Amino acid sequence: MSFMTAENSIQQGLGRANGDVVRPADRWFLWSGRHPVGALLVTGFVAIQMATMLAYFMPIIGLPELSWPQHNGRLGAPESAEGSAERYAVGQFMHYLNGIAFTFVFGLLLHPVLPFKGEGFGNFGKALVFGAVLTFVSIGFVTPQIYVPEAHLGFLSFGKGWRLPLAIFLWHMIFAGHLGLLYNPDRSARLVAEQQQTVGA
Repeated sequence: MSFMTAENSIQQGLGRANGDVVRPADRWFLWSGRHPVGALLVTGFVAIQMATMLAYFMPIIGLPELSWPQHNGRLGAPESAEGSAERYAVGQFMHYLNGIAFTFVFGLLLHPVLPFKGEGFGNFGKALVFGAVLTFVSIGFVTPQIYVPEAHLGFLSFGKGWRLPLAIFLWHMIFAGHLGLLYNPDRSARLVAEQQQTVGA
């Protein structure tokens, strides 16, 4: 198969006919409109991966490192040794599963009912609101009561200063920001409708 034939096959697979070319910026959202469940899976994985990676670099900007997989490992494999491969694997699995699950909660339950409209700032704003809600759940309950109750972090985890709550807020904004960038059902629906009109023309 030649390069041009392969390129034509890709274009047809993305749903364009009559020589129309899908813009690179639209390809992901057109695919997402046709595979909504797959799009949520990919979006959740990318969002949790980027946020998790950047969490380890928080000390560069003077904030504490957020080792969510380590804390999840303590919950999921409490009898394993600290720093062991077993605890790390269990913690990573739980961490990524949580991230993908919250992505589905956002996409299927919250995104349709949040009031902001539009494909641009409205869509991104929905994700940031979701991230803010997750932040308050984390600093108000999960971190001080479940992950590190022995630290006595106090109200909204401010017991040891402002850096930990700020790091948690920033982490959730990174996660939510990627949701807002990659999950855009209004844009996907528009592109799919345009493609159907093109095919039917």
